[in-house]
Amino acid sequence: MRRAALLAVVALLAATAPAVAQGEGGAQQAPPDRQQRLTSAESYLPMPTVTAEVVQRYTTTGTLIVDMGIDVPDATFRNHAQLNAPRLRDALRTALSTYASVYYHDRTEPDPATLTRLMQTAVDRTLGATGARVLLANILYQRRAS
Repeated sequence: MRRAALLAVVALLAATAPAVAQGEGGAQQAPPDRQQRLTSAESYLPMPTVTAEVVQRYTTTGTLIVDMGIDVPDATFRNHAQLNAPRLRDALRTALSTYASVYYHDRTEPDPATLTRLMQTAVDRTLGATGARVLLANILYQRRAS
């Protein structure tokens, strides 16, 4: 008797679990990935967040943080860029480190034009041709706590 009641409860829970998960509004959707949050364009390749330490007078004064992506309209060239993603990430980190150590001065606002120029040059050099466009989403400077 107990076993039959337990099986009935389990069967009832299994039948109602999808309805509870869906809620009243219908099917529950997964949260959008990073690309869908920024744009729905097929040509956009989101890149991971890139960071670099700002070093001045032999001490670390803070961290530059950049969120970005690359727009590649040509499908063949986009595939080439996706295959070279590790090399692109390395080139972008190097460009940001160069900007942080040479161009950026502590307690000033970052210059998006200079940063974009350095990153665009790095992307073009890595891919071996022009056709991919660097798009910056966020530039943050986080000052080191004293």
